[in-house]
Amino acid sequence: MSLTFFTAGYFFSSSFYFKKYDIKYSFKRMFPYEFNYPNAFKNNIYGNIAFIISILGTIAFYIYYLNTQQVGNNVPAFVLAIVAFVVSVTICCLLFMPLQYLRMHIMMSTLTMTCAFAMPALACCVVYPSFKDAVGNNQTIYLVAFIVGAILSLAMLVFLLNPRATYNIYMDKSEDKDGNVVMTRPKFIPMAFNEWWAIFTFILSPIPLLIISFIA
Repeated sequence: MSLTFFTAGYFFSSSFYFKKYDIKYSFKRMFPYEFNYPNAFKNNIYGNIAFIISILGTIAFYIYYLNTQQVGNNVPAFVLAIVAFVVSVTICCLLFMPLQYLRMHIMMSTLTMTCAFAMPALACCVVYPSFKDAVGNNQTIYLVAFIVGAILSLAMLVFLLNPRATYNIYMDKSEDKDGNVVMTRPKFIPMAFNEWWAIFTFILSPIPLLIISFIA
């Protein structure tokens, strides 16, 4: 449900952006807040509502799972719940906070990326005891789980340690045939792309919990 609303929010917001600027939106070089800047919330109301429902749906899943599984004494589960709440707040900030508040935006962006990339790992820690009880001594499943975990860890490291993931968000400068200076947006802005990747990671982070709900 959360993924569906997230996709709908992106579709509505992209359509609104194209209608407003006659430019196709690209998550590789455009920030989430640009769907709402400089206009008010109501001008992109359908996209914003869909994004908010998507975030609330993800949080609701965590609350439901943690309550039904009785993991009150499980430290990773407690930490995961806190991190999920923090990320939901910081994502809302990224959707509405323009770069004119650069210092605050960078802080929210960094916090979102760090916490969102840690969430799949935390979710795996939460489900490990149930997973172990469910599969017993099945070595093949353990090998598959190790490979999946390694891929998730590698994906997190690539984006956290990406040497191109700087905060250089300046426009590219070039000259036209008449010698006039032309300012253009770079084709790829790592900070903008990482913000979208972090949001997408947050929406998909409950997958380990969802899988264990079916096999445990």
